[in-house]
Amino acid sequence: MRLRIFSIVGEALNFGGRRMGTIASIALLPVGLLFIVNMVTVFAYLTVIAGRVITFSDAGTFANAAAVLNQYLQQAWQVKPVEMLAITGVSVFLQALLMASFMAPLIRYSGLGEKPSPGFIRLPFGADQIRYVLSGFVSNIFAAVVVMIPMTSASYFILKYLFDAMSKTLASFPDPNSLHTIEFVTVGQQLAASGTSWHFNLGLPLLVAAPFALMVWGVNFFHFHPRNSVKALEGGNAFLRLLVTLLTSIGAIAFVYWLMSEFLSTLLTSVASANQELSQVVSTTPVNAYLLIGAILILLVTYLNLRLSSYQGIAVCRKSMGPGNLLRVTRGWNLVRLPIVWALVLGLLYAVQYFVNVIIFTSFDATVETLFAALGSTTRLVNSGVTAEWVGPLKIWVSNLSKIAFNFVWAFFSYGVLAGLYGRLYRESEREDQIDAGASGKKAIWRK
Repeated sequence: MRLRIFSIVGEALNFGGRRMGTIASIALLPVGLLFIVNMVTVFAYLTVIAGRVITFSDAGTFANAAAVLNQYLQQAWQVKPVEMLAITGVSVFLQALLMASFMAPLIRYSGLGEKPSPGFIRLPFGADQIRYVLSGFVSNIFAAVVVMIPMTSASYFILKYLFDAMSKTLASFPDPNSLHTIEFVTVGQQLAASGTSWHFNLGLPLLVAAPFALMVWGVNFFHFHPRNSVKALEGGNAFLRLLVTLLTSIGAIAFVYWLMSEFLSTLLTSVASANQELSQVVSTTPVNAYLLIGAILILLVTYLNLRLSSYQGIAVCRKSMGPGNLLRVTRGWNLVRLPIVWALVLGLLYAVQYFVNVIIFTSFDATVETLFAALGSTTRLVNSGVTAEWVGPLKIWVSNLSKIAFNFVWAFFSYGVLAGLYGRLYRESEREDQIDAGASGKKAIWRK
């Protein structure tokens, strides 16, 4: 089974546009509530930060409230982590329930042609919604935890002992002719003075990360086994596959490591420059080892999440939490094709939304300003040279309601596209069984 990238993307977009009426009817109430939950979450964060209840009367607009939150969000997580975590947990839980209420029936509509029940004011929740939430948890959070817990715990203790060894204090005699001149230095400082610190800064991090790097190579090697190709080939050149997967694994680890080092080097430098004690800790911490293990961890988690990325659609359409043919969707080179599908779909959705909100609406505001300036001039002709009081508020409402309406419609379309994608991936997982069943039927007819 080979994923046809543009066919899948086209069908997902087609479902979102062609079924807009049905999508809007079933998602109208949940999406409206989602917007409310997001606003309440922002003001709840601000309430925790300020130590008193913050409302629209304090912030003026939701945009102002969001801008203020961005300024103090990091500080709030440091000062009041429990309260912030509680608000985040409740918000994520409510959003998951609301999304499941309409995404589950839309996925079944896309995957099976099962049209949702009619009605605009609907907020269904049942077995399908529960499967949608649980499969999303498994394919995103649980998958990461399964990889992270054993790997991070092992890495923590290994690096802890390494750091302890580097921090041990030793007596040093800088003057060989005088035993009375004593200096106390750490192992790390002594190695740096002797020019052998690379053993700890580079050699040991590589040694610590080697077993985990072998895991990445092993996953890569066995995933692209000829049996996992579209035609399920046997044999193949094992040595060539070993060499290619080894080189690609090293390249992937090096690329992710470079991205992390570029990001963290700037962050650590800015933080350390503000605190001398922290600067000393950063300079003696084996950062290379953390970055290398982190890069490997990201690759393993990404691989597992990709293998499970279509689980929500399959669980909802099959009415079962059993994986079924889940792994078929990313078998062989489909592991590369599926991320391309997701990138095209999500990239297009976000690009259009950004273009309209940032570029189109800028011109739209200028047009509205011009039209209402003309309208204000007209009202002055019949209002003794004074602009009517209703012109200003009407201009604000026309501008903002137009933007809200577009984002509501675009939200409906985006959710419909995602449901269409999940439904198509479910059918892709079942397609090979249908082909095999058709071939068996033809053979039976031929025998008769």
